[in-house]
Amino acid sequence: MESKQHEININTIPAAAREPETTITSALPQQTLVISTVPLSRSNTTISENTQHASPTSITHKSLKDDNSQDGDHWSPSTISTPVNAQELPLKQEKQGWIATFLKSLNEGGTKGWLAVLGSFLIHCFVFAPTEFIFGIFEHHYQIVFPGASASSIAFVGTTGSGITYLTGFLSGIVADRFGYRPTAFVGTVIMTVSLVLASFSTALWHLYACHGVLFGFGASFAYTPAIAVPSQYFSLNRGLVIGLAVSGTGMGGFVLAPMTQALIDRLGVFWTLRVIALLTFVKGQDQHQELSTTRKKPSFFQSLHVLKDPQFMSLTLANVTVSIGYLVPLYYMQTYAVFIGLTPEQGALILGLANGSGFAGRVLLGLIADRVSNTKTLLFSAWATAFSVMVLWFIAKSFGTLLLMGITFNIFAGCYISLVPVAVAESFGTQTIASMIGLMYAVGGIAIWVGSPLAGFILDSTLPNLSYTPVIWTAGVSVLLAALFVTSWAIFHWRAIRTPVAGRLQAIDTL
Repeated sequence: MESKQHEININTIPAAAREPETTITSALPQQTLVISTVPLSRSNTTISENTQHASPTSITHKSLKDDNSQDGDHWSPSTISTPVNAQELPLKQEKQGWIATFLKSLNEGGTKGWLAVLGSFLIHCFVFAPTEFIFGIFEHHYQIVFPGASASSIAFVGTTGSGITYLTGFLSGIVADRFGYRPTAFVGTVIMTVSLVLASFSTALWHLYACHGVLFGFGASFAYTPAIAVPSQYFSLNRGLVIGLAVSGTGMGGFVLAPMTQALIDRLGVFWTLRVIALLTFVKGQDQHQELSTTRKKPSFFQSLHVLKDPQFMSLTLANVTVSIGYLVPLYYMQTYAVFIGLTPEQGALILGLANGSGFAGRVLLGLIADRVSNTKTLLFSAWATAFSVMVLWFIAKSFGTLLLMGITFNIFAGCYISLVPVAVAESFGTQTIASMIGLMYAVGGIAIWVGSPLAGFILDSTLPNLSYTPVIWTAGVSVLLAALFVTSWAIFHWRAIRTPVAGRLQAIDTL
């Protein structure tokens, strides 16, 4: 048994200290808090802390005469006894180490919370793959199927899908907050499946725009927005980790689907491959679990728009807009760039798959670091690391190894815009209407999606007949650099908000 005593001098007597004797009893789970107060004078207070397992903590006030006190006005002995589990005391938690505390905190969301994370993970495996993470493979073969189409026009198919996904995010977010996450995601999964099947019968480029682009993007929005919002409803202590696990499905999906898609195209052709992926999308999409069981608040359209006045939200939104211009460029052109520097299409697909796989690990790792260190600092560092990977590493990527290094670095840190931004939104504004807020942010960024990849394709075509990827790299690099600057702006506003809390906003919990 270890006992500690600390002397605390109290210089001011609260007015309540001169009231008649009062006893307050508060019933708490597995413990009862009893507070007794009597008329007291200024005194020294001795705090005895018994750190034995499941032992009480007591605070004893001893009478001590004060020069300024009136006769008979003194502190009489009183005790505050709080039976608590010593393992819950901060001092004991420090002794146990952060690992034990971390493992215990994983029970926060319960079984239902972890099933929600699993469902979100499965949706993320397929929701972005056909339009982002493996579209570069489809793009290469679409150019063969439609030989008269330019690189920019082919790239616009995937860009359309991604743009629609983000642009309609505000609508899908409101629907999810109003009607529930699971039914909204189910409708999105069905639409995605139908769109890929229809795209497999395309005989003209505009068919791909309509099916692989617009229709798939609309369905992906209804599946994605609930999937990114639901983990925050169950977890707060490890919110970065659970969101990282959920969105790591994008990396895992790209890691598995990239080489698989290339192999299927080699054996079945591009259109039968679309049908196979459509089937996988439907089957895995139905494995999602558990919408929120609590009653949903039904926010109005105008209530959801109030965050546009907040500098934190606007900084994050502008970061999302600028990064959206260049975010898809490495993903779309990594395989064609690999062929450009002398590698085979199979090597390019392998690099893309490994890069996507690193994104899986990166999203989980960034979330874990954000919970242990600081979400703000982790997001800030990752944003600048993303800019470095494009503006430096891509320029020197002239071999299999250097291009793989660039792809892995980019996918690890660029995932911060997917995994850590929702954490920032939840910490700053709460989770009641998080789907609507994230949807609004992505809707604005969706406009920029339509600019980036087609612009890169147009710039690439303009370099012919002397093909050069240097202007394309500059385009992507400048956009992610601007995004890093806006993230820095957000971090400044965020730290100021912690020092000066704003009414109505959930105070962030980052440690400065």
